[in-house]
Amino acid sequence: MHINLLFNKKVFLLVISFFSCFLLASQKKTVKTMSIIGAEKVKESLIFSAMRTKKSTIFSSQEFDPRILRLDAISVKTLYISNGFLEASVEDSTQIVDGEVHIFLKITEGKQYFLRSVEIQGNQTITDKTINKILEYIPKKPYNPVTANKNVSLVRQEYEQYGKLFSSIMITDKIGDSVNVQIQVEEGPDVYIDTFFIEGLQNLGEDNVTREIAFESGDLYKKEEIDLTKRRILQTGVFSFAGITPLPVAGSDTTVNVLIELRQFTPKQWSSEGGYFPIEYYRGVEPIPGIGGEIEWRNRSLARSTTNFSARVIVQGLLSEDYLYLIYPKFGMNMDFSNQWFLERRIPTRIRLFYETFTNLGQEGSLSPVMRYGLQLTSHKKFDKFSFIETGLNWEQFIGYENDQQEIEQRTFKMRGLLDRSDDPLFPHNGYRLTGEVSQTGGILGGTRDYVKIDLGINKYIQIHKKIVLAGRLKYGMIFGWEESYNDIQYEKFYLGGSSSLRGWDMLKFKIDEDGMPDGDIIRLMVNWEIRFPLFWILGGELFIDGGYLTDSFHNQSIDQIEWDGGFGITLMTPLVPLRLDFAIPLIESTGGFNSWKIQLGASYIF
Repeated sequence: MHINLLFNKKVFLLVISFFSCFLLASQKKTVKTMSIIGAEKVKESLIFSAMRTKKSTIFSSQEFDPRILRLDAISVKTLYISNGFLEASVEDSTQIVDGEVHIFLKITEGKQYFLRSVEIQGNQTITDKTINKILEYIPKKPYNPVTANKNVSLVRQEYEQYGKLFSSIMITDKIGDSVNVQIQVEEGPDVYIDTFFIEGLQNLGEDNVTREIAFESGDLYKKEEIDLTKRRILQTGVFSFAGITPLPVAGSDTTVNVLIELRQFTPKQWSSEGGYFPIEYYRGVEPIPGIGGEIEWRNRSLARSTTNFSARVIVQGLLSEDYLYLIYPKFGMNMDFSNQWFLERRIPTRIRLFYETFTNLGQEGSLSPVMRYGLQLTSHKKFDKFSFIETGLNWEQFIGYENDQQEIEQRTFKMRGLLDRSDDPLFPHNGYRLTGEVSQTGGILGGTRDYVKIDLGINKYIQIHKKIVLAGRLKYGMIFGWEESYNDIQYEKFYLGGSSSLRGWDMLKFKIDEDGMPDGDIIRLMVNWEIRFPLFWILGGELFIDGGYLTDSFHNQSIDQIEWDGGFGITLMTPLVPLRLDFAIPLIESTGGFNSWKIQLGASYIF
């Protein structure tokens, strides 16, 4: 009887919970329309972009939340104030019809005030020009107190670069027909570091952290050195957090102690990842979109040091031309040892042992895949968040096809770099990127092959109108000393065709041999131009043209050799990378109509 009562109570509670959820769901209201009243000098598109509330579309239903609407009204008022409308007011109201919400924002803009003059007093270390630039004060432009108040902390940080840890900045504005601003600066004394303390080391030796510290006791407190210390500590790969805090010294206003607080990652862990992404499958080819996954075991603190060890198993494969099944699989295993220090000098270094088996594009279905194993010694130096230069030595051994078991030994010195001056790594609108790679195989290093490979490139991005971007890429590569007797097992030569190079041709098949298999060459020129633009929701579009050539002659190169393709594409903006579906056709007389169109699926923009 007792059990039945308990059971009945559970059923009753479940029924009540179900109907409560149903009633709550039925009470949800969606945003039907949004109307702006009174906006004359600020564009409605700018107002809508400042709001979190959005109206419903055929693709998404936007639930109405009155709390968010109130915050949106504050955001819109802040937008107006930042454009010089200091007396602006925003009132929100709603009208509900058949469970749908119609939103109205009534805006009273008022007068727009402009900045007349800026007077700065008390500054000696930093110039007026620098302070005005940080606060974004521009005479005869709309007065923007929002940005100025937000950037006051940046002025203090600028003073910290000169050891002025206790500076203060007071801004006063006098409003008449225009605005006159007075800034009073108190720089404070020069501050020096007395000593430092480290917390959170756990079982790690303290010398592993002290060697990353860029300052010493007695040094002037400089934010640049503090930030460098944080960055170097995090680059060890051992710590998930590094905080550095100055602590006042009793009885002194010119010295501080520095507290370094650390939080370590879990030292040993398993991880896995996978998906559809650009894969560096062949060396002479741009990364090819494919499916891949890996399982990794990592020890971030080998033998209680900052040496990272990882062991990975990797499986990758390319999709067939109709994207229905997996072809040309690659299986690999590697072990990495990495540290920021090498031979008692701070040289970020990685040692990798690797083994791979893969099937070449022309050997699909072979019972004897190509095997590759070897050793890599790499040093990676970062100049900023994305720019770097990497140098390394590679030793690798190849075992060829079933009917060609000749072993190939390659010893290579390689240098590659990236200078990234674009505004976004995934969705660039402005800026440029320079890429370069130079490698020497053989020579004084020995081995069975001897050649030099150079590959240079430039990407340029120009925002031509709002969210419309013109993007261009130019790549030129050369190989010196390549012998015709060399078997191009790993596609060391240059190839074109596919979703990452010339989209009007199948993967690697811009140039083919008598058997219809990819045929590479020692010189490659590739040009890509495209216009990227939004459509609606998270969909975007592309119009593009690609061109290039492959040749074996250094003397007979000309623009007339370039073959072109053109087409259009659709992009889906996911939280990680944009996905592309491109439709392209070669722009030559031999094209056969609709059957010559190529459909290319890609992950991320082509460049």
